[in-house]
Amino acid sequence: MPESPSPPSVVVADPHPVVREGLRHLLRDEGLAVVGVAATGAHAGALAESHTPDVLLLSPRLPDADAASVIAGIVRNGIRTAVVLYADGDEGEAVQPAVRAGAAGVVSTSRPVAQIARALRAVAAGRTWFNEQDWVDAPLSPAAEQSVQRSEGLSDAERRVLALVAAGASTEDIADALAVSPHTVRTHVRNLMRKLDAQSRAHAVAIAMREAAIDV
Repeated sequence: MPESPSPPSVVVADPHPVVREGLRHLLRDEGLAVVGVAATGAHAGALAESHTPDVLLLSPRLPDADAASVIAGIVRNGIRTAVVLYADGDEGEAVQPAVRAGAAGVVSTSRPVAQIARALRAVAAGRTWFNEQDWVDAPLSPAAEQSVQRSEGLSDAERRVLALVAAGASTEDIADALAVSPHTVRTHVRNLMRKLDAQSRAHAVAIAMREAAIDV
């Protein structure tokens, strides 16, 4: 009889004891393997390095570091851990730099734990999770306001591809859905990332969602 696949492993990083301990137990109840919790960015990075969890559920703001710095450290050290930001609607400006740094998703603090668990499972499987709108409407900084129209140059095909990326579809899934080849999908992704000046697929999704260029 084949063995059941191991549940995704997760580290939770949040400055509030009640939040991180509550998530530890609630996510375990959802079948996830919570292998550690952290109150600081330094501890989150250390746990990511020592446990290499599938996903780090990360608050945008920690006492010693912002989420972008934590993610940059993970990337710099070659740690194969994806990051999901656990943010509320007032943290949009903190989320944006973290997405540019490589966060694979954002889940709202207002969502039920079952939805948080779904987000973590999706990202652990190599997908993105940008199905949240709460943080997208947060006010932009003056500097960000100057670049909010980057999505105007996207073609209809590129918008369709990006919407499917936001929904967590793989390149092969997108090709099947749009009846095109995977090569065509990859070409669309390269072009839309260039037009959006995005550093990753996740960053491209975040820009497009911020500008209401795609529906998710």
